[in-house]
Amino acid sequence: MKRNYWNRIKARWYRRGLEYSNFAHVVLAKILPLTEECHSFLDVGSGCGSLSIPLAMAGKRVTALDASEHMIEILKEDMKRLGIKNIRPVVARWGERRLPPHDVVICANVPELLRDSRSFPLEANELSRRFVFLISSAGPEQDKFYYKELYPLLFNRPFKKREDYIKTYTTLHSLGIYANVEIIEYRFDQPFNDIDEALEFWKEYLGVVTEEFDDKLREFLSRKLEPIKGGLVARFHKRSAIIWWRKVKGLKAV
Repeated sequence: MKRNYWNRIKARWYRRGLEYSNFAHVVLAKILPLTEECHSFLDVGSGCGSLSIPLAMAGKRVTALDASEHMIEILKEDMKRLGIKNIRPVVARWGERRLPPHDVVICANVPELLRDSRSFPLEANELSRRFVFLISSAGPEQDKFYYKELYPLLFNRPFKKREDYIKTYTTLHSLGIYANVEIIEYRFDQPFNDIDEALEFWKEYLGVVTEEFDDKLREFLSRKLEPIKGGLVARFHKRSAIIWWRKVKGLKAV
């Protein structure tokens, strides 16, 4: 988990996007029926609590691990606002802090942990008492923030295809973990106060620090964004794979 990826402004944008997303509802509709008898959950790469908070509200004890202090700061704010006591927030990268076993280990949308996809699944399996759930993008053709249109428009090059769950699933199979897979679809829309904030958002994510693309980007976003009460919203449809398995005994982390 990249400690510096989620700066304060990105973390706050992400938190606002959660209010326009049904991600947690869709994911937990699959996970909670399988884990009724499980009490403790380790949420790896928890962010600001997109899954940790609804898990806690469902009566689970949750350890929320994230490398971003800004994300954990938001999580703590929401815990206080909602009166939630059964989440333990931990600011650390995976492997930095010794953690006790949990009934369930969840890791949702943390691609850097799955890029070296042999060590993390074994470590997660060892730390889990009952289940491991990994959530990863499904479909290398999936877009992100209109990048398929923006990269040719701004940079005169295509947006590269992204790795998806197939690589992780194949690696699990080679390790002797014969996982289940279920494809989910959900919304994760992003609200903005106005077009200037939207422009700032895309420049931040595209890594653009100059004003050379401002006119093209502003015109593009003016066509894409939908007016809503109090501002604008970017509509995003996403597809992910929930990869899960019951703890495999006898496997050791390298």
